[in-house]
Amino acid sequence: MRAILPVLQVGGIQSDAMRYGEQEVDNREAIHMAADFGIRESDAHGPVAVHTRRGISRNSTDLPALTSNDPIYLQLAAIMRERIFSKRWTAGSKIPSEHELMEVFGVARGTVRKALKSLVDEGLLVQVRGSGTYVAEPGISHPAGVRPLSFADSLREQGKEFETHVLEQSVSPASVEVAAELGIEEGVEAMFMRRVRTVDGEPIMCQESWLNLRECPGLLNIDYTKESLFNAVQQCSGRKIKISHMRYSARTAGIEYGELLGCSESAALLLLEQNICLEDGVCIEWTYTWFKPGQTIVGTAEQAD
Repeated sequence: MRAILPVLQVGGIQSDAMRYGEQEVDNREAIHMAADFGIRESDAHGPVAVHTRRGISRNSTDLPALTSNDPIYLQLAAIMRERIFSKRWTAGSKIPSEHELMEVFGVARGTVRKALKSLVDEGLLVQVRGSGTYVAEPGISHPAGVRPLSFADSLREQGKEFETHVLEQSVSPASVEVAAELGIEEGVEAMFMRRVRTVDGEPIMCQESWLNLRECPGLLNIDYTKESLFNAVQQCSGRKIKISHMRYSARTAGIEYGELLGCSESAALLLLEQNICLEDGVCIEWTYTWFKPGQTIVGTAEQAD
């Protein structure tokens, strides 16, 4: 019930080795990058020099060189990020190796690795052991819409295997904030639950819910590793979920959510906050969903006549 969205579309989820490992590329892109950042033929050596002598044309597009006051690894990450956003590095393509990037930019291996790690944490790159680093394929997308639907039901409809891990489930008197969000009196018992949902063993979201037990006392007796909260609420209340008021924001993961989602504590997460109501207008859930980097929100807008 955490995600109240019309359709959950999931790209072909498979192991990184299967998705990226068989792609073969040479290092021409490293040479283009060398040209873009002003590396002269006389300065080129190793793989750069070989391709230069072969007469490979250089890209005339100028991009900022590593000359700002920002840390070098952040500048390098920004250069590679621009390559991805501009589609010069396409999804699934292999990027230059650590060694090639070290030669092109004249930086240490540790600097290259920090830059790559920051883009992996953002969900833009995928590193495959024994193969290299690739531009990430489109991952799970969560459409914005008007018909309530649970993440669990949408995943099942698409034949995607997932697991729900209940990390915490407790009952306590509603705080002032929880009471206001659920439309109940302060001190009335409310249920809190924290779950992490995984696909192919990888965490994709952390879900935190505060629930109105007065309307759904049976929620305490459900096994949420097997049943979705969305369906449990409708069964226990005897009413349909009708409305979700949604608010999106960007947040830094921090230590806690970084550990839960397997990403850097400095990674940018998409946070969805919802107030979910039954068909009679009663608020049943106040919920936060933290999305791991690499996921998108998609939708369609239509101009009124």
